[in-house]
Amino acid sequence: MKSVESAVTSESSPGLRDFLYDGVLAGATITLWPIAGERPDATAAARIRAMAWIPIAGFALGATLAILDYGAGFISSSLSRSIATLLTAAILSGGMTIRGLADTVEALRRGVRPASTGLARIGPIGGIAVVGAFALEVWCLAQIHDEAGRAAAIVLATMLSRWSIVPIGYGLRPLERWGLGLPFEGGISFREFSVSSTIALSVAMGLYRNAGLAAIIAAALAILAMRLLISRRLGGASGFALAGGCAAVEIVTIAALAAIRI
Repeated sequence: MKSVESAVTSESSPGLRDFLYDGVLAGATITLWPIAGERPDATAAARIRAMAWIPIAGFALGATLAILDYGAGFISSSLSRSIATLLTAAILSGGMTIRGLADTVEALRRGVRPASTGLARIGPIGGIAVVGAFALEVWCLAQIHDEAGRAAAIVLATMLSRWSIVPIGYGLRPLERWGLGLPFEGGISFREFSVSSTIALSVAMGLYRNAGLAAIIAAALAILAMRLLISRRLGGASGFALAGGCAAVEIVTIAALAAIRI
């Protein structure tokens, strides 16, 4: 990471360097792998500013998964490649959405945040919810057999679900810092909301048209539902809740695209 930053520093203007570093922070936000590390310049303001570019990071992740899924199509069935693709997505994100969904289910069920941290506070209900959600997502993706439809579903679901972190958290009181790849302390402004929304919606409509419109509608409804649940039940948004909302939006988006293609 230091060698990359030094190269950018020596060959780029400060503005471009800041933009590229914001991209690194956006990528780090959507994965639990230590991409950015503990850096003094990764302040709360920088982390929030980088959220504007989360759709780009989500699109890059979705495109990578779509390419891998296409390659798997030569050697496996639709169901097998769907399992492999979604397991790869979980690995590439460090299990962020899986852990976030399980934690959010437990939090919504109890109505309060448990005192313990990490996997210790995920009970059997949360575990069952994750297994059921994964099975549903695999089944929905397996129903899409044409290659263009599968690629669109993977890219749209991945990008829009990661973008949903911003509108779900926008304006809600911050609770627990942990759950995303970088600490979440609230403070999402209209700038991050508007820029990220413009990017996500423009890419979805510009590249995928009708499928993009259907995905946007499904994602928007899921976002509104998650905001309502989280704000009413928890009184604010934690990093875990945002990761759980991301998982829910991804499942709903793939289910909607599978429904219109069956």
